[in-house]
Formats: sequence, C-alpha cells, structure tokens
Amino acid sequence: MSAMTAPLVVPIDPWRLEIIAVVGGSHSSADRMALSRDVQRGLLIRIRPGAYVEREAFLALSPEEQHIVRVRALAAVSSEQPIVSHWSAAVLHGLPVLRPRLTAVHVTVPSDDHRHRQGLVTHGFVVDDSEIVQRGELRVTALGRTIVDIAGAVPLEEGVIAVNGALVRGVRREYLEAAVEQAGQRRAAHRIADAIAIGHPGAESAAESRTYVSLMRSGFEVPVLQSPVRLSDGSTAWLDELLATAGVGIEVDGEQKYRDARMARSGAAQAVIEEKRREDELRLELRGLVRPGWVQSGSATAMRSLLARVGVHPTTPRTPFTEYCAAARVALPRRSFR
Repeated sequence: MSAMTAPLVVPIDPWRLEIIAVVGGSHSSADRMALSRDVQRGLLIRIRPGAYVEREAFLALSPEEQHIVRVRALAAVSSEQPIVSHWSAAVLHGLPVLRPRLTAVHVTVPSDDHRHRQGLVTHGFVVDDSEIVQRGELRVTALGRTIVDIAGAVPLEEGVIAVNGALVRGVRREYLEAAVEQAGQRRAAHRIADAIAIGHPGAESAAESRTYVSLMRSGFEVPVLQSPVRLSDGSTAWLDELLATAGVGIEVDGEQKYRDARMARSGAAQAVIEEKRREDELRLELRGLVRPGWVQSGSATAMRSLLARVGVHPTTPRTPFTEYCAAARVALPRRSFR
C-alpha cells in the first residue's frame, strides 16, 4: 500500500478573498440578520463596520495578509476611495512593517479633515496626484512618499527599517531623496533625511536595520553588512554584520526564522540544527561572534554590553554618523553581487 500523502494546501490570496460589503441599501434587513447569524456561528468575521469575510480563510492569513484584506474592506465600504498611506501603504508595497503597526488601517486625508473611525488612523497631509499609485482597486501613496511619511512619524531606527526595505529591493537612494523634495517641508525633515542617508541595502531584516543604527549610536566601527565567509565545504555563508577590524561577527536572526513554517520549511528543529552547524563554522573563521536578540538590536546600551563581552568597544574617537552614511551610499544589495 502506498503511503498517504498530505493534501495539497492552496494558499489564500488576500487580494482575491471575497469581502461582503454592506453599504446603504445594498442588503435587506433579512440579509443583514443572516450575516449576523453567520458571525455568531463562526462562519463569517466582521473585520470592520459593514465588511465581512469568511472566518477560517481570514484567520489562515499572515498578519500582513490580513492587513491587506482590512485595507480592501475599508475601500469597499467607503463612499470615496481613501488614500492608503503610511504603514498600510508599506504593507501593500511589500515593505517590512513592525506588526504592532498593523492594528489599524492608515489613510491620509486633507489637513482639515479630522474624522475618526473604528480601526482607522487618519494623517493630515496634502498628497499630489503624482504621489499616488494604484494597487488593484486601491489608491496608495507611492513607495517614495510612503517611506517619507513613515520616517517622519517614527524614531530613526523604524524609519531606517522602511528605507532599507526599499534599498534591499534595488530602489535607488536618489529616488527616495527626490520623494522628500516632492513631499514638501516637514517638521521631521532632519530625521527623514537622516533615515535615508544612513539606510543600507545590506540590512535584510528589521533587526539588522536596528543593529546598524545601534552600532552607529554607540560609535563602533562601521560594520560590513552581508559579508561573505567561505565555509569548509566550499559554500558561502553571508554574515549579517562584520566588525572587520575586530574580526567579530554579528548575527541577528530572530525567532521567526525557526517558528515560521514558511521560513523553516524542514521544521523548527532542523532549522536550529542547521543554524548551529553554520554558527560553529563561522566561529572558526572569526575572533568572536555575538547574536543580539530583537530587544538588544534596538538598544545602543545593550549592544555595547554585548560586544564588550568579546572585547570590542566603540572607537576613540567615536565613529561619526557621516562614516556610516558614506559606507551605506556605496553599498549594493546582496543580490547585486551574489
């Protein structure tokens, strides 16, 4: 008897998941009562006032995919098509977004419009038509404008996460700088400019971006990002960050690498084993290796303490911000030289 094979699981497309929109007189009172009963029975879930989707399908999506459905739902029940912006636009553009930002849909409205609705955050800015693109049925701030909006609303390290997400994909820094000019004067203009200046196309995750900023704030030597290390079997390992003078590597893989089935395709246990073997070989090629966690990656104090354990300290005088920017400007995404 042949072994039974697991059933094929077809991924759910968040752009195609059906949304039931109840707007004005679109549904009779009987229809609305039926929808309420289906919610109570667990067949449907109301993801915003007047918008329903199949519960099991929605819950099977990742947080980012769920956010796409929430954005589509807002558009489906709105009398005018909203301008999706900030973190919601970032998700639609495929940029990395910290998951706590996904709790509400973000839109940009005229500065004199102060409406607030459930599950919605409004931002008052003027948006030129040239700063808007279409994503399916949605009007979305263009990639450059989206990054400008985010960098102006958050601390430097989170703005850098958005900038790096674009640079890693091959977006040119000049495009982002032009987007700053087009967006106009902002109170956070200096922080936006700093985020774009220090953004590095070698920072391939949010944790790597935070680490780069923390090292800068501490005054360490400028690290080499995605530094190739030749292993004994002839393969190449790409070290997240290398303090070349000290000969110390920094690996900032988060737990998602082992918990997310889409990243750990052979299972969490196998992923841990493979990473341990890789780490053992890396240690043979380096004078030291540290592995900051998510919290440590965003703390200059924690990074100083962690690196001090392997005998590495900030330079004297401290490496200036401009050296980090200069190194980032000449760097290329890993795919450009891999």
